[in-house]
Amino acid sequence: MLVRESYRDQILNQQKALFGKIRQEGLYWKVSLKKGRSPILCFPIPGLSEKVMVKHYRHGGFFRKLTGDILLGNSRPLKELTILELALPKGIPVPEVVALRVEKLFGPFYRGDIAYKEIPDSSNLLEYLEKLSERPMGERISRKRAVIDSLALTIKKMHNSGIYHGDLNIKNVLIRNVEDENKVYLVDFDCSRIKENLTTGDRIRNLARLNRSCEKWKAPITNTDRLRFFLTYFRGDELLELNPKKYVRKCSRVHIGHRIYWKLFG
Repeated sequence: MLVRESYRDQILNQQKALFGKIRQEGLYWKVSLKKGRSPILCFPIPGLSEKVMVKHYRHGGFFRKLTGDILLGNSRPLKELTILELALPKGIPVPEVVALRVEKLFGPFYRGDIAYKEIPDSSNLLEYLEKLSERPMGERISRKRAVIDSLALTIKKMHNSGIYHGDLNIKNVLIRNVEDENKVYLVDFDCSRIKENLTTGDRIRNLARLNRSCEKWKAPITNTDRLRFFLTYFRGDELLELNPKKYVRKCSRVHIGHRIYWKLFG
């Protein structure tokens, strides 16, 4: 178990609640950041106004029903910690890790948890866009444009830092309202990678993943919104600016295999 020094006493005093099997009423409440998967647990930190979000690592995709939370090989919590510790000093808006735990089972198998500081007053981008549709037309357009530009620049900064997000999707983007301004955060860096330099192909594949998620969850995103995002992301890159439509088409292409998988497994 690793604990950030500034939260040492609070986390160690509450570690059984954070990482154990206790399920007493009032001890925690559920905050679902990703519909269709296990919820994220939210705990108050004793003596502080902050809260901690605890994620229990599980398999996704085809194997999630077979292997559940039993993991193999290198520690996913430690890899995610490494990436987040790289991102924070570079000014990439990500959650701060306060603790993680690896529970050895047998041989190379283990279970794992990671605890982040909660990003208060936030909702994922899909929820934000859905609520935005209730606003007056002028406000809706201006707020959406501001969020799209901010998201494009945030992802570009992440890519320029050599970070490839392993699950870049619309539900792993949080929008926090601060003094009537919206700030973009990127979360859930499980299975992400660090490279010395991301190629154009790496960047396009990552952006395509984000674009696919918008279709999968039927986000209220128009083609104009997509074009705005890509033009903001491409700005300053001479290669991409020379032929932006080529790369927009690559990012917007959704293979039939993804649609079949969504129908079968959600």
